[in-house]
Amino acid sequence: MLQGVVAIGIAIGAVLAARLISLRRSVRVIPLGILMGVVVMGMIFVRDPSVALLLMVVIGALAGFFVVPMNALLQHRGHILMGAGHSIAVQNFNENLSILIMTGLYAALIKANLSIYLIIVLFSLFMAGMMYLVQLRHERNQRDFDSVSLLDDTRA
Repeated sequence: MLQGVVAIGIAIGAVLAARLISLRRSVRVIPLGILMGVVVMGMIFVRDPSVALLLMVVIGALAGFFVVPMNALLQHRGHILMGAGHSIAVQNFNENLSILIMTGLYAALIKANLSIYLIIVLFSLFMAGMMYLVQLRHERNQRDFDSVSLLDDTRA
């Protein structure tokens, strides 16, 4: 049931992102990745199923609003660098490899008898930290060369 609720949130976030975020502005959603990590950490305090459902919709909406612009940007850059087909293949490979690694890591942490609350905190910190590093890297790259200005986007 929680997966279905997250999926509803993802759909809401994806629709909003498609309507509100242009390709040129896609990098502006990076802070939502950081926020998503922080919100996921909030799950450790939830004891009421209705609050859990609401929080899962929010997490899903943040994920959908984050992923749609990032995928558009990755596919646009990939098309320029290596062609559309190769770009999508590389993206899908990396996504599936990441899922495999994270699932394996989760299984190892469970097997090590770590508390689910600690696992949630670790995952949340990892997600927020990685998104923060992506944001810092993007800002540094922008100081060296304004690659965002190269995006062909009529809605900017």
